[in-house]
Amino acid sequence: MTDLSVGKRLARLRDIRDLTQEQLADRAGVSVDTIRRLEQGTQRGARIATYQKLAGALDIELARLLGQPTMTQSLAPDGGVIALRAAIQAPSDLPGLDLCGADSDAPGPDDLRPVMEQAQKHYRRGQFTDLVGMLPGLVTDLKAATREAEGGPDHDTVWSMSAAAHIIVADVAAQLGQTDLAYTAVERAMHATARAGDELRHALAVSTLSLVLLRQGRWSDAQRVATSRAAEIEPRFSDRSPEKFAMFGILLLSGAVSAARANRDESDSTKDDALTFLRQAEAAAALSGAVRVRGTAFGPASVGMQATTVQVSLGHPDKALATASGVNVDELPWKISRARHRLDLAFARYQTHDDEGARDVLLTLDEEHPEWLTHQMLAASTVGGLLETERRRDRDLRKLAVRLGVDPAA
Repeated sequence: MTDLSVGKRLARLRDIRDLTQEQLADRAGVSVDTIRRLEQGTQRGARIATYQKLAGALDIELARLLGQPTMTQSLAPDGGVIALRAAIQAPSDLPGLDLCGADSDAPGPDDLRPVMEQAQKHYRRGQFTDLVGMLPGLVTDLKAATREAEGGPDHDTVWSMSAAAHIIVADVAAQLGQTDLAYTAVERAMHATARAGDELRHALAVSTLSLVLLRQGRWSDAQRVATSRAAEIEPRFSDRSPEKFAMFGILLLSGAVSAARANRDESDSTKDDALTFLRQAEAAAALSGAVRVRGTAFGPASVGMQATTVQVSLGHPDKALATASGVNVDELPWKISRARHRLDLAFARYQTHDDEGARDVLLTLDEEHPEWLTHQMLAASTVGGLLETERRRDRDLRKLAVRLGVDPAA
């Protein structure tokens, strides 16, 4: 169904489920006018939360409704999504199945460290093909390394590295629309952090779990796991540990985004929750400053970036643009973080009828991060909306639409 616009795809799926527009609206908790306008192509898109409600009511993955590609842009020379699934869901990992051979050639931390660093570079640049090409081998090597290091001096180090690798797998799998694989990977990450006794990386794994749950449309669960863990690790002012305040803030940001996405029926309580978590994260950033911890980063710019995302999710594009104007983009640590922020800006500009501004941002992102952009749901919904309202045939936008799985003839 990737040749259809979101509205046409929605109508087709609704027909398959034998639901009227009124019945779908009732199941999803959205207005029938929203469904009617989406199917007729007369509405300027919708928030991801609305699409997620419709997907949930149809009992399908959001990726299917939006036509999101669930494979990498190019074939990896080695490995790939199928190989990654086989590495993460290996039968030998199940209780009672001892299928592992001897680990006489198991790599040590010095062997694994440069591979981990390369994987993190690919991850921060949104280079999914390169990443899924190397992750299956890395995951397999880490399994052997953890067995070899059991009870030895490298025990905590290799288990912490295993946790870091599985967090990357979970994040990338979620962005590829492979949310079940992502959930398994984050389970493995949390197990590894427990073996390593690494509280800070465990908190990061919980934040990743919140992201995976968010991608599955489980907003309340996503908020609950993040904010509960934040409450458990909340540092005292006397701790004066930038890393602890940073991880506390990262969890609060996850809770804020989840609360904003859970904004059902324009609920004031979820809006208040989202803004409260943002204020707490801002206070944590004031205490931590810009800091890098366990392969991630946090600071005032990170809070501003996520505050923009929250305003977009709440349906306040004007506030999103105002919030974004105060973000020092140069302080965002990774290229992909800056790209994510600019994608929010593109959607906010589209929502405020600045179609030309939204188009320019999207085309620039496509030049700089073509593979990453292909897997961003917000990009697909924004491009789809722009095509429905375009006043002239825009060849560049239509080429991008094809790559994003959006019907260029919408």
